[in-house]
Amino acid sequence: MPSSPDLSELRSAFPHLQSRVYLDTAAAGLTWKGHGAAVARFYDDVKSRGYDARPEWQAMTERVRGRLAEWLGVTVADITFVSNSTEGLNLAALSLQFRPGDRIVLAADEFPSVARVWEAAARAGAEVVRVPITSEAARESTLLSALDARTRVLAVSQTHSSTGTTIDLDRVADACRQRGALLLVDGMQAMGAVPTRLAQVDVYASSFFKWMLSGFGVGVLVTSARARASMQPAYHGYKNMDDESQLQYAHVNIPAMYGLDATLDFFERIGWDTVYRRVRELGRHLLESAARRRLDLVTPADAHAGIFVIRCANGEAAQRALAARGISVSARGCGLRVSPHFYNTPDEIDRGLAAIADLIEST
Repeated sequence: MPSSPDLSELRSAFPHLQSRVYLDTAAAGLTWKGHGAAVARFYDDVKSRGYDARPEWQAMTERVRGRLAEWLGVTVADITFVSNSTEGLNLAALSLQFRPGDRIVLAADEFPSVARVWEAAARAGAEVVRVPITSEAARESTLLSALDARTRVLAVSQTHSSTGTTIDLDRVADACRQRGALLLVDGMQAMGAVPTRLAQVDVYASSFFKWMLSGFGVGVLVTSARARASMQPAYHGYKNMDDESQLQYAHVNIPAMYGLDATLDFFERIGWDTVYRRVRELGRHLLESAARRRLDLVTPADAHAGIFVIRCANGEAAQRALAARGISVSARGCGLRVSPHFYNTPDEIDRGLAAIADLIEST
């Protein structure tokens, strides 16, 4: 792909767009044409030489680690590779040490991978506080108001998967630091859609198969030095036998490193500023188009990334009806989740929202 491609060149890397209005990146991003060849390179050109090629795959792993650290504004020591964001959240939660009376604060409607990782903490005497969210516009302030001197961790999704509401990481991190609490973030629905710098975040987990358009089976866990000082690694293996503070305990998904390295090249050729700008512009267009059609948006207009949820009485039925019309969205929360990425067009958004409006009006 040439540098700074125009939209037609960019979309040519995603053949599925020729036959489908794909507005479902929040479920799984479209793989760009060439990703498979990058992964195959490991098997065909590297692993084909067995252990003799070990220095090459080790160098690739460290190359990707360094690229992610620079992009996210952290150090290479902060980066641990995991198989997915759920493993990363579990690894962090199980490695943190809790005392009786510690509080873990999270939204009552948090994604299961954020909400279900605290059982060991509860057994250690920590209190898991599930905060009801009565207003999406007030989601962030409601969570912050629940923090107190006993709060050890605030666990939150950067972008909520069922509402699209996106928090201000810097503001939330500042509030946690003021109270001596750790901030743990699921970044699955934000990384690759909005700028994400993590110098002030204590724990951050994400995978790469949604907005990052890469493969399954690899994720990243970012931990601050402050967080690691409170951890004892829950899992042990040959990778951390000489360093009791090291969370990386075994081989990473090496083929995925080759795919992820090529994906970072792909994004950088387009330009991250271009990617983020298009996500913002498409989001503004979606808000305007939804308003014209009087669609009831759950997602706040001033606190979103790439996800928009439209209230709909029977989301599952509507999703199936849209699929039959060649339009891909997801049924989530109280309606339909529409999630365009930089490869989409305003016309595709209009076609999708027109079909949604038609379905709602006919029911």
